[in-house]
Amino acid sequence: MGRGDPSWSPGVVWAGTGTCPYRMDDLQHTASNPVESRQDGPREAPYHEPAVLRYLRLLWQRRLLILGGSLLPAVLVALVLYLWPRKYTATFVYERPLTESEHSVLLRRFYSQENLDKIVGRLQEQKLVRYAQRLRAAAQTQQSFEDLMRFEVAPMYPRRLQTTDPATSEKISAFEAKLLSVRVMGDSADEVSRVSAVVTGNVENVLPIYDIRNHLKESIKEFTDLATEIADDRFKMTVDLQKEKAKLEKLKGLDGAPLGGGTSEARVGNDPSPQVPAAGTHDDSLVLQFNDLEKSREFLPLSYQIRAVQSKIIDLEETLSSNAEKYNFYLQVLDLNNRLLGKIEGSLLTYYTVQEFLGFLGEQLLACKDEAVSDHLKSYIRKTENLVLVNTRAGERPVVFAMSKHIAKNSSLTFVLSLMFAMFVAVLLEHRYERRRQTGRME
Repeated sequence: MGRGDPSWSPGVVWAGTGTCPYRMDDLQHTASNPVESRQDGPREAPYHEPAVLRYLRLLWQRRLLILGGSLLPAVLVALVLYLWPRKYTATFVYERPLTESEHSVLLRRFYSQENLDKIVGRLQEQKLVRYAQRLRAAAQTQQSFEDLMRFEVAPMYPRRLQTTDPATSEKISAFEAKLLSVRVMGDSADEVSRVSAVVTGNVENVLPIYDIRNHLKESIKEFTDLATEIADDRFKMTVDLQKEKAKLEKLKGLDGAPLGGGTSEARVGNDPSPQVPAAGTHDDSLVLQFNDLEKSREFLPLSYQIRAVQSKIIDLEETLSSNAEKYNFYLQVLDLNNRLLGKIEGSLLTYYTVQEFLGFLGEQLLACKDEAVSDHLKSYIRKTENLVLVNTRAGERPVVFAMSKHIAKNSSLTFVLSLMFAMFVAVLLEHRYERRRQTGRME
């Protein structure tokens, strides 16, 4: 390539030989722009940082936010619990076996509105107005009520799983807890002691009134059935008595009639000894053997038939007389039970105790004139006293102790929850920052 070449220009250095010469400035330009020289060639994959490293780097960058957002709530919770007034509690234990159904009935009676009104009234009499107001407000829900007083049993009742085995289901239903615990909570030891006296008095002296009412209703039903049964049988037995008396008169009319000759014996069952010798002089004999003399007495000699009918008449007369006495006794017991039930029903909405009911029973005993009814009433008084003994607690004065505030437990739980929330907020802030940065580049 020389000066005569049209592409030649002064100051330009050409390199290479043959038919493919190149300019030196092109070589320098290519070496000085390596990125541009690779634009048309294969590209390398971009480098991506591992997610764990990016997450750790994010936590480190937001460490102040995370630590502050975690420690501050935990410290505040610990401080509030430390300054919060301490709660006190006392537990009363009753050695009273209860099935699950009986325990459920006990709770329903205690949580009934009429019984809660009695407790609130007693609390107000004891100048515990604030606790009475809290109790009335908490009575709307059982969960809120259990923050003030709670019933527990030991051992716990087994869970009722779905079972098709009748024996297993029966065992679960018959399972009895051995201990009943009543736990009372309050703001001070004195308040807990005074409230406990009201609650235990209600459990021991007021709630048994409901059991007494149920027992009286069952007793009334029982004696009503017995009296009805006697009244139903009286007509039938009276008709039978008249029938036997008429039969006796007719048999006596046949007593003088002549009988056939011969000798006869009557035997009952397999007894070989003669039971009824019949009058006669003939050498031949007739032996009658009966498995049931009562049903076969028409085959007996006439004199023995008369005796059998007379015996049946005496038995019917004695049965009617005995039933009349029983019927009169049942009516007197029903009258007594109705008076007792009326006394309880009339006092159920008031603070009526078992001791007051026992006093009323004593008055009824003094006024009772019939010896049989008096004996029945004495037996009923002993049963009622046993019912009171069942509701006697184990230990008269349990210890009132302060409840733990669980500061460490609640603070630790608050710290963990706050830490998770702070880390979540840090991730959201980083994501928002990245979106803003990408938007700025595009603009």
